[in-house]
Amino acid sequence: MDLWRTNQTRRLPLNGRFDKTYPTSTYYNLMDQSTEQSALPSALHASSAVTGHTPVPAPATAFDTYKRFQDRLTLELISLYQAIQGVGITEPIEVIMNRHVDAFVAHLFPLAPLVHESSVRASIILFRGLVSGLEHADSDLMTQDRFSTDTRDSSMEIVRSMALLTALCAEVGWMLPPALCPYGTALAPVFLRTSRRCLDLCRDDDLLDPDASSIITRYFHGNCMHAGGQTRLSWILLGEAIRIAQAMRLYDEAAYVGLNEIEARLRRHVFWQLYTSDKSSAFLNNNHFTMHQFIFGESMTVNEPASAGSTLLLSSSFSESTLITGFNLCQRFYYHASEVMFHMGCASKQVMHNDSHPLKDISPMQRANLINSYVRLTTVLDDAPGCLQSFARVDNTTETSPGGNFSLLNLHVQVANLLVTNFYLRMLVTQRCAEDGLQPLLGLPEDPLLMDLRRSEIARDIVRVVQDAPFEALRINGEPLV
Repeated sequence: MDLWRTNQTRRLPLNGRFDKTYPTSTYYNLMDQSTEQSALPSALHASSAVTGHTPVPAPATAFDTYKRFQDRLTLELISLYQAIQGVGITEPIEVIMNRHVDAFVAHLFPLAPLVHESSVRASIILFRGLVSGLEHADSDLMTQDRFSTDTRDSSMEIVRSMALLTALCAEVGWMLPPALCPYGTALAPVFLRTSRRCLDLCRDDDLLDPDASSIITRYFHGNCMHAGGQTRLSWILLGEAIRIAQAMRLYDEAAYVGLNEIEARLRRHVFWQLYTSDKSSAFLNNNHFTMHQFIFGESMTVNEPASAGSTLLLSSSFSESTLITGFNLCQRFYYHASEVMFHMGCASKQVMHNDSHPLKDISPMQRANLINSYVRLTTVLDDAPGCLQSFARVDNTTETSPGGNFSLLNLHVQVANLLVTNFYLRMLVTQRCAEDGLQPLLGLPEDPLLMDLRRSEIARDIVRVVQDAPFEALRINGEPLV
C-alpha cells in the first residue's frame, strides 16, 4: 500500500502553489515537539492566563506538516553545504557530487551495480535547487525522468533521493583511495551524517513502504560504518537492510512482477548484493546466515540479474552487460559455497554419531548433494567470458574501446574480486572439510601432511593473483579482498 497516497488532501508543491493532493498525517510524528510548541500562537498562551484553561491547539494542516518537514530537510542540506565549505573546498557542491558519481561509476559499479546514474545526477540538480532556493529547482527538474509530474513534488521521493545521493558520496569517500577520490577523507563523514539524518526524517514511512533506495541507502551506510571501524554497527545496519528485503519478498520472483523496469532491476541487484554480504559476513566473522531459503520459509525463486535489457549507466566505454555477468558470477560463488557448507554441516552431524564408521551413516542423497554443490562451486568460472577469467585476457579483450582506461580498470577490479573469491572459498571449504573429517567425500586426502600441501597450493594461487593484479584494482576492492 502506498502510504503517501492514502487519506489525501490538497498538496503543496515545491513552488508553493496548491495544485495536487497531500496527506494530512504523513511526517507529522517526525517533527520535534519543541518546534511544535514554539509554533503555537502567543494568543493561545494569553487566553490560557485569562480563563485558567489550557486551549487545545488546532490540528496541523497539510501546509503546516509539509512546511515543517520541508524546513527540516532544507536545514540538513544547508548544513552539509556549509560543512563542505568549512573544510576549505571552494568548488561548487554540484561539481563535487558529480565527481563522486563519476568515481562510483568508474570504480565501484563493477562490485555493486546499485545505482541508476541518470536518477542520481537528477538528484544533484534537485539538491542544488533545494539549497539555493526551492523556486529555482522546478524548471531544471521538469526535464528529468526521475522527477516527472507525478512524483516531482513528493516529499518521500525527495528525501529518499537526498539520502541515497549523500550515501553514495559517503560510500565513494570511504571506499576509494585518496588518489581516486581526493576529498574522500574530509567529506565522507559529512556525507554519511547528512544521509543518515535525511533518512531519519521519514524512517517510519520508509520502512512501511520501502523501495530499492530504502535498501541501497542502508547498505551504503553499513559499508561506510565498516570502513570506519564500527563493525558491530555495520552489521546491525546490514541486518536492517536484509529485513527490509525479506519483508519486500525479494527472494520471490513474483515480487518483481508489475514493477518499473529500473526499479525491478535495482531491487534484484541489491537482493543479490545483500545475499553475498550475508554469506561473506558469515564466513569471515562466524555470523549466522540470515538469508537462506530455510529462513525464508519457502524456496528462493528470484532470478539472477539479466545482462541484457535496460541499462543503469548513461554511457561508458565498456560493456555494462559484461560487468553484470561478472557480478552474477560473484553471487554464484557465494551461493554454491553456502550450499557446500550447509551440506557439510548435515553430513558432519551424521559423522559425529558413528565413531567407528563415520561416513557409513551418510545417505546417498546427502553424498550427492554435497558432491554436486562442490563441483558447481569449483566450476563457476568455466563458462565465464574470457575477459573475466584472467588479467592477461583482460588486456586483450574487445569489450573496451581505444583509450578506455576506466573500462580496463573496471574489468581488472572484477577479475581480482572473482579470482581471490574463488580461491578463498576453496580454502574455506578445504579447511572445513578437514575439520569435519569429510575428505573422502570430496576426493581430498585424509593424510594431514597432504591436506597441508593442498592448502599451500591454494595459498600460492592467491598470491599469484595478487602479484598479477594491477595495484589500483586491489586498492579499489579494499578490505574484502584482503
